[in-house]
Amino acid sequence: MPGSPRAEMKRHLMTLIVSVVVLDAIVIAVYYAAHIASRAEKVQQTFVAVWVIVTLLIVATLLKRVREARRRSVRGEGKGEGG
Repeated sequence: MPGSPRAEMKRHLMTLIVSVVVLDAIVIAVYYAAHIASRAEKVQQTFVAVWVIVTLLIVATLLKRVREARRRSVRGEGKGEGG
């Protein structure tokens, strides 16, 4: 069912995966384009720290949507699927 909570959960999960892949591709491109590897260690550490924080924000936000859709799916079916 296209409008079902389970389909919504899968859609949010795919959005999460694609978002992280796209973010990583952009950040890796910037890393090489800006020659971060040849910069000072502090610049490299800051670059990675920002990357990790942005990834964390994206994952936390989108994972919340996946969990909400999963809860609706479980309630709609009247039973859970273990774990």
